[in-house]
Parts: sequence; C-alpha cells; structure tokens
Amino acid sequence: MSYAPRAAKGSLPRLLITRARAQAEGFADEVRTATSLSPVISPMQKMRDLAVTLDLSGITALAFTSKNGVEAFARMSDIRLPAYCVGTATAARAQALGFAVQAASGTADDLAEILPKSGVLHLHGKHVRRILSPNHLAIYDQRALPLSAVAHALLAENAIDAVALFSPRSAALFAENLPENPTTKPVFYVLSEAVAAALPKGADIRIAATPGTKALLRLLSADFPA
Repeated sequence: MSYAPRAAKGSLPRLLITRARAQAEGFADEVRTATSLSPVISPMQKMRDLAVTLDLSGITALAFTSKNGVEAFARMSDIRLPAYCVGTATAARAQALGFAVQAASGTADDLAEILPKSGVLHLHGKHVRRILSPNHLAIYDQRALPLSAVAHALLAENAIDAVALFSPRSAALFAENLPENPTTKPVFYVLSEAVAAALPKGADIRIAATPGTKALLRLLSADFPA
C-alpha cells in the first residue's frame, strides 16, 4: 500500500535521516534521485576510534558487522586478513580498502553462520547487540548525539513525513528525542525487525524486505515515487 504524504501543497515531503554524517549524506543523494523526498540530516551518533591495542596472534580472519568497524580497523592497521562481513555494503567497503571478503545476507545471525569455527576476531563498536566470537574487540565508540535544532523544530511542527533508521541504537536514541504529544507522527522506514523493536509501541513502521540500504531505498521509492 502506498503511503500518502502530508507535506504542504507545493512542498516536497521530508525524510529525516539519522545515520552518521558521511553515510547520511551518501544516502541522501540516493534518496533525492530515487524518490520525491527532501532529506533532512540529523545524525544520532558520531563514530570515534577507541585507543586499543590490536593483538592478531592466532587470528586468521576478521568479522565486521558494520562499515564503521571496517573503516576503524583500516585506520589502525595495514594488515588485511580475510574479512567476513554482515552484508554487501559492508563487504563492498572492506573490498575497497583491500580486504578479501565474504558477505553474509545482512544480519548478525547470517554472519555467524558463515564464520570459520576458530581464528576469527570480531571487531565492533562499543555498543554491540551480539558478540560473534570468543575473540572480540570494541575499536570504535558510537557517541550519542541529540537531534539538531532544525530536525527537532520540524518534528514539533509535524513537518517530517518519514524517518529512516538503520540501527537499533539509533532507533532507541531517536525515540528518546521525540517531541511530546505530537498531533501526527512520521512513518518509520527501518532496516530490520531489530530496528523496529526499538521504536515505541504503536509507531507506524515499514520494514525493508532485506536488511540493506538498497532495499530500504526501494521501500521509500515505492511510497514516495520520484
């Protein structure tokens, strides 16, 4: 069923994007091309590398559950062990940085199924939902950010039609920042069931067919065609 936008006559419906800045800007460019939405960017998290000691003794492969982990490791080390990645976007980033990659189908459960039985180091953020190996290390922090003043004002004015959410943590942070008692609520477009579960009960939620940005973009394009 197609969603009927609430935007005022003569203006484009607005999509709030809560990803980290660099990823949000890339997704916003795709949104402008594939949909009739006007993106508003307000990151809910900022990535920061942690000061850690990498010990790769006995490690023969790396597991990554996000592009952030791939990029953080690449900044810390020139070593390029085989990389097992949660999905195609993470795998593409790892390959671009010189890793030989294998991609799972988009969830941590999918990734766990393809990992070798031993010798794997799971590199992840400080806030992580699932550890995939006895050998694991947090190499970056996802620092919480408040909604921007612009985003908060637009939400309070019921001027945001849709919100794109990519992780359970971003969804939970966004829920904490929602204005109280809005007269109307935006539709949430989310990457997975896990992201949806972090939103308040009764929220209007659309879940991507597969946990990837391309599937989420197709969902948005179906409801807000260009």
